[in-house]
Amino acid sequence: MIDSVNLVSAQISLLEPRLALIHIPIELYSLFLQPILQLLFGEDHDEDAASVPWTNRHEFLNVSITPEGCSVICTRYLADKYMVPIKRQYENIASGVENFDEDYIVIQVDGQGLDAGQRVLELTSPLAMAGISIFFITTYFSDYILVPSRARRTVTKALEQRGFVFSQSVDAFVSQLSPTLPFTGHHERVPSSPSSVGNGIPSTPPAKDLPELQRRTFTKLKKSNIVPYVDRELRLINCAGNCDDAAAQETLKNDLLQVLLSTSPTKLKRKCPGKQANGNGVGHGSVSDNSSSFISITITGNEPISIFLETRLLERLGKTLLGANTPDPENTLVPITFDLQALPMEATGIVCGVAGCLAAGNTGASKELGQKREECDGALDITFLSTAKAGTVLVKESDLDRAIAALDFGIREVEVLA
Repeated sequence: MIDSVNLVSAQISLLEPRLALIHIPIELYSLFLQPILQLLFGEDHDEDAASVPWTNRHEFLNVSITPEGCSVICTRYLADKYMVPIKRQYENIASGVENFDEDYIVIQVDGQGLDAGQRVLELTSPLAMAGISIFFITTYFSDYILVPSRARRTVTKALEQRGFVFSQSVDAFVSQLSPTLPFTGHHERVPSSPSSVGNGIPSTPPAKDLPELQRRTFTKLKKSNIVPYVDRELRLINCAGNCDDAAAQETLKNDLLQVLLSTSPTKLKRKCPGKQANGNGVGHGSVSDNSSSFISITITGNEPISIFLETRLLERLGKTLLGANTPDPENTLVPITFDLQALPMEATGIVCGVAGCLAAGNTGASKELGQKREECDGALDITFLSTAKAGTVLVKESDLDRAIAALDFGIREVEVLA
């Protein structure tokens, strides 16, 4: 049995702000555009905001605009300041806007040594095994995991059982040389207890191992009629701000502003909802068109701004971005989207279950969903973007067909077992 690589060099930090998740139906994007721009570029967040570059003005902020909707993750204070008043003002037409009551904290993970797909799996599996509902966002430099603030104690226990200890010197959890985590082996779970249930953990017993977790995930998706959708015409790239001076920051700000102002619900709305992963996509504007069909912006306090954007926008934005290389099948990403509106917010294991299926790269040549890695078709390199109502897996263009085959295999296995 080949063990997966341990997160030996990883450093995990728990960031303190109380974060709110807001879902805005795509047809209401224009209504909330001004508060979104205030969140991204405004200088009145607090008394110190004007002295901090806009690219580092938040401890954590994510704005994702996709065909599934506009998702905003910001502090509860800023949600109440900018988003809630608009929802109240237009209550008669904004009933579909959801400002979820649950507060979240964010885990920042820095580390080297794992391919992207295996990293998603390694980071999410101990939390999934503990029954913790999560949101996962990959950026250019780090991974961020949002967990319910009520589950903080259970998260800490899960990290400790995974071999992490808290280091006062760096104010973060650091990995120790603990036993590696078998790809199909049993995780040591955080035991269910009254206190863990009281911290926001579902009462349903967690899966005993990764194969069971993957089967539960695909069963859950199938029962809710959730099928992966891929738009083969949409090409993305993961970039970071390369803004060493005020002039470069201002250039990036103005370029992003033009993209956001040019984007409209008509451009964003998917014309063929519910297509399966092998379906055809819809058109996406010309190279000269500033509007976007998919953009995700993450701002943190200690790293450059990170952006997933369409490759055709590189001509406008690329001069101020790291990673803005000439697109090719190895650095171009294609999104595979799961519309999760039918699932409750507290649903667990989705990220880990899907990531496990893709990290294994099992397309059916192997015998069983979740089996040993050496018996599978080879790991897929993936990144993950959770939004308020959807989960998006981003795979290299060169890996797209194999990723679709792996997901189809996961669905078929559930049908066989049903």
